[in-house]
Amino acid sequence: MMRTLLLSLLSAAALASAAPATLPTFALPDLDGKSHASSEFAGAPVLIDFWATWCATCKESVPELAKLQAKYAAKGFKIVSISVDKGSSKKVAKGAKKLGIDWQVLHDPESSLSGTFGYTGVPSMYLFDKEGKLVKDITGFDPAQEKALDAALSGL
Repeated sequence: MMRTLLLSLLSAAALASAAPATLPTFALPDLDGKSHASSEFAGAPVLIDFWATWCATCKESVPELAKLQAKYAAKGFKIVSISVDKGSSKKVAKGAKKLGIDWQVLHDPESSLSGTFGYTGVPSMYLFDKEGKLVKDITGFDPAQEKALDAALSGL
């Protein structure tokens, strides 16, 4: 009985933390309050990047993401950074500007997509191909992961 309960809990936890196989349907506001649906990102490779202004590792990832954006933008590649900061959109906008984020930023102060995407911390990144299929998911960040993203993008 106890073993069955434990296995059920572990299975539920594994399912809750699993990355989605396809780009989930969602809508979130940008930093000006305009709502954007995930369907806007269909038809091109997209990297969904969950981050926060207070996250030191997120700050390290921004220059690497900027390099990828520059390298693959002509092929339609997009980055959508989703801030999970609890604060105001103004605070997020200030932090994004300071970091040099010049791509789409959405705000999810309630972390409403954590269950949908299966992330438990930031940064967490999910690369989807132009058909919306998950190609790569990354939790945390180090420079070697940028190479893995680059290799995945070059294969698209």
